[in-house]
Amino acid sequence: MLDTKYLCTFFLGGLLIIGCQSLFSEQPDNSWKLAFISGRDSIPHIYIMNADGTDPTNVTNNFFTNSGPAWSPDGTRIAFTSMRDGNEDIYVMDVNGTNVQRLTDNPFYDWNPAWSPDGRRIAFVRGRYGGEDIYVMNADGTEQINLTHRRGSDFDPCWSPDGKKIVFVSGGDKTQSIYLMSSDGTDIERLENEDSYGWDPSWSPDGSEIIFASVRDNESGIYTMKADGSSIRRIEGSPSSAVDPVLSPDGTKILYSWAEERDYDVYLMNKDGTSKIRLTSGPADDKELAWSPDGTKIAFTAYSNLGSQIYSMDPDGENLTKLSTHSCSHFHPDWSPDGQKIAFSLQCGDFFQAYIMDSDGKNYRNISITEYDNGWPAWSPDGNAIASAGGYICIQNADGTSVRIIFDGGFAPDWSPDGSKIACCLLAGGIVMMNSDGSNVKDLTFYGRDPAWSPDSSKIAFDSDWEGNRDIYVMDSDGKTVEKLTENSANNWYPVWSPDGTKIAFTSDRDGNEEIYVMNADGTDQMNITNNPADDREPDWCCQTFPQSVESIQPGKDIQAPPSPEKPLSQWVLIILITSLVVVVAVFIGRKIIVKRK
Repeated sequence: MLDTKYLCTFFLGGLLIIGCQSLFSEQPDNSWKLAFISGRDSIPHIYIMNADGTDPTNVTNNFFTNSGPAWSPDGTRIAFTSMRDGNEDIYVMDVNGTNVQRLTDNPFYDWNPAWSPDGRRIAFVRGRYGGEDIYVMNADGTEQINLTHRRGSDFDPCWSPDGKKIVFVSGGDKTQSIYLMSSDGTDIERLENEDSYGWDPSWSPDGSEIIFASVRDNESGIYTMKADGSSIRRIEGSPSSAVDPVLSPDGTKILYSWAEERDYDVYLMNKDGTSKIRLTSGPADDKELAWSPDGTKIAFTAYSNLGSQIYSMDPDGENLTKLSTHSCSHFHPDWSPDGQKIAFSLQCGDFFQAYIMDSDGKNYRNISITEYDNGWPAWSPDGNAIASAGGYICIQNADGTSVRIIFDGGFAPDWSPDGSKIACCLLAGGIVMMNSDGSNVKDLTFYGRDPAWSPDSSKIAFDSDWEGNRDIYVMDSDGKTVEKLTENSANNWYPVWSPDGTKIAFTSDRDGNEEIYVMNADGTDQMNITNNPADDREPDWCCQTFPQSVESIQPGKDIQAPPSPEKPLSQWVLIILITSLVVVVAVFIGRKIIVKRK
């Protein structure tokens, strides 16, 4: 039987192991990480990466903007327009929304895709230099060729069933009208007279007719004409202000979008204008209609103030399926001091809103005080309060309570490390500093934006374009001794200090697109740490420690130095266990020595 002293030793050793596990499994370590904004997977989202640029992780990977669906002739793929990579480009995907491939990639905007009848080419519209032209490319995105080269805007291309002609809309002359050209861009001719206004042309299945929407002779509606532009007639009973009319593959029905009430919905009628059926209803505008080649499905775009989404449904309106997710943009991430939360701005529609989420991207919560602009959230050093801006600077507790406006006319607030001051940008330009209750406002510069305090509160980094390009500067916290840290032909902005004050992360477009750079605090050793084709911006370090802290912010309340930080319970358990084990071992060895001497 084991001696009692051995049992005690094993027991304490087991407790020691448990204590160590408790100590080292408390929270994931987010120290020395950067949060930033990137459009590499979609419209701007929040990413987290290591300070050396490795392991970038999208924590808001859920929103895109998608529109203009066009079925391939074999019914297996859909071409569409998306801003998921930060620019409006042409993509293709399988009909279930998977296997997405990007076909165009350039600084202009590409939209309005249309397949050739054999599925080998795609016509589309490219907007550049104030105008729009019709291009054609292979179905894999290669050999992109400009067909129109015309003054003004050319758009809405649609191939004839035999692939020899393309009908389109042009605003290059006095009015927006329907035009026709050969598929190589030659023989451009106008099909309507100068007094008419037409849009959304499409072909009948046999290529003998063109269906379109138009206003002529003070009457709007859906019209048809022969392929040479003759015999124009209005379809009796077709609604005024209808858009996107398109014949079914068998040529017997017309699909169109119409705002009978407030929003545009999808309707179906016979080719002669009889038997109208409403297929969709809801708060969004349903447009850009497209039949599947076999006539069993309809794809369309639903537009709302949250963005656009691509859906498919049966011709009777049943089996509605969303093929893409809705559009929102994430900006201005700011870590909570403990690294467990991220505050950020979210734009869905026209206005910014301030949100909080967990550091893994879960548990969104809106903390905005109005339905209008209320973004740029910034945590107080102790994590108890958040400053935000919407043409004014306001402070609220981290749970969204006790909101108070402390300054009118500012944005992009940043707390001093001791929590006693707030620096912000003026709407008219420049940087000011004030007490955390809004008192004692002081002008620091008449130029500059994006102020960022150094961890010791002695410096403020900022960016400014007062010398031409946007560059990073640093000044004493009283506004004196301004020093320029970056100087090149590119733009450099949004500086943020590392927790130890030795480095500054910032955004720069010196390599052709926006990337995250890190440099020493004196401006030396500037290094690109993201280096990818998308735009990466707005870095923020995790996690910072400060010499002083503030309790829940109250105007006029004195700021006191915090008590010494308490050790976690697991650390005290570990210390007691180690001490006990040392005592037991000492007693055991002592008894052995005494026994031998006897």
